[in-house]
Amino acid sequence: MRWNARTIGIAAAVIIVLAVSGFIVARSGPAFGQSFTIGYVDMAKAVEGHPKKASAEAALKDYAQAQIADAQQRMKTMTPEQQAETRNKVNQDLVKKRQELLGPLEKDIRAAIEKVARSQGIAIVLSRDVVLYGGVDLTDQVVKAISGK
Repeated sequence: MRWNARTIGIAAAVIIVLAVSGFIVARSGPAFGQSFTIGYVDMAKAVEGHPKKASAEAALKDYAQAQIADAQQRMKTMTPEQQAETRNKVNQDLVKKRQELLGPLEKDIRAAIEKVARSQGIAIVLSRDVVLYGGVDLTDQVVKAISGK
């Protein structure tokens, strides 16, 4: 193929048109002109506001005290290696029990977040921990939704 002035001119014009149209699309917003709002929720505050939090934490505390007391009693006759193994087992059991008791609270909170976000037309909701600037704080609405107020 021979590169003459006309071919180079056409190629340059095509590149310029593509660059300009790409710039226009990029400046017009996300997803070809559709805008979206980002919200955030302080999950710690939402968990604190959950009506079942106190009973779940009380149940976890009772379970932990019973497990620790039982383990301490059993460890009196164990070797140091067995004691370390028992401690690890108790810690694993406590983590599992915590997830069992507090997991449903998180599920309720996530459902409330989705409900509140949809009602306000918010497309993305992040944890407050990752938001440095901007966004819509949905925490109070989520707490109201889970507490029924």
